[in-house]
Amino acid sequence: MSTPVNPSNGSGAAHDDDSAAPFALRLEPMDRGWVRVRVEGELALTSASLLEIAVERELQAHSHILLDFSQVDFIDSAGLRAMTALVRTAKTRGRKLRLSSDMPPHARRLMEIVGLLPFVPIQSEDPDDEGDEPDLS
Repeated sequence: MSTPVNPSNGSGAAHDDDSAAPFALRLEPMDRGWVRVRVEGELALTSASLLEIAVERELQAHSHILLDFSQVDFIDSAGLRAMTALVRTAKTRGRKLRLSSDMPPHARRLMEIVGLLPFVPIQSEDPDDEGDEPDLS
């Protein structure tokens, strides 16, 4: 079951009100303490902040996160900064942060270029199907 989220109050759909670009987050509980965070639209200035707030809340609730960027159209530097912050938060809280293998080529290439993949590995949809943990120290 998918739950649209408004990180400011915990309910409703999260939308980027500062631009006409569409944006939505959907949280889907998975097995064994994992939550899939589906990101849709453009991950830019305001929407990146909404993503960061929602994922940090889940990490604080002792969840591991599978980020699903399959419906992301665009990621800017604010989106990359949010990703970097989430890597740090996950490491600090002892949580796992992964990217779904179902990702558009442009998003995958951007993660490769900026060097995030060693810290946010791509994994299959099954949280049990994980490789070795990366050394984040």
